[in-house]
Amino acid sequence: MADLNMLTKLNDICFYVPDLEEAVQFYTEKMGFEIRRRQPGYVEFLFQGTSLSLWQVDGVYHAVKKEHLGAIGHHFMMAINVPTIKDVDELHEELIGRGVECIAPPKTFPFGARAVYFKDIIGNIWEVFAWVEGNGPGILIER
Repeated sequence: MADLNMLTKLNDICFYVPDLEEAVQFYTEKMGFEIRRRQPGYVEFLFQGTSLSLWQVDGVYHAVKKEHLGAIGHHFMMAINVPTIKDVDELHEELIGRGVECIAPPKTFPFGARAVYFKDIIGNIWEVFAWVEGNGPGILIER
C-alpha cells in the first residue's frame, strides 16, 4: 500500500502561459523574481521551499492532451505570507510602482490578517498578507 503522506509536500506550482517571454519579463522586472532554471518553453523561478514555474501552454500539450486542460487560469490564488503588516503596505507601494495591477488595496480583516491583492498578466491573483500581532495560523480554529 502506498503512503499517501508523500502527497503532502508541494514541490512546485506551474502557470500555463500563452506568451512565455512576456510572462518572464513580468515576473522578473515587475515582481523581482530570479530565474533558477530555463529550458525551451519553460522557466522556473527561485523560491523558498516551493518553486513557481511558467510553461508555454502549447508545450503542455506534449504532456497532457489539450482536452484535459479546459479553461486556463483563474481557478486559484497564490498567497505569500510576509513577516509584518508594514511589509504588506511597503510591498503594495513597490509593486504598484513597478506597474503591477492592484485589484484590492491593503486591508486588515476581522480574522486577524492584513492583505493586498494583485493580478499578474494572465489573470492569476496573488495575495500578500501578514498576520496582525497576536494572530496567526491556527488561532482561528481555537476561537
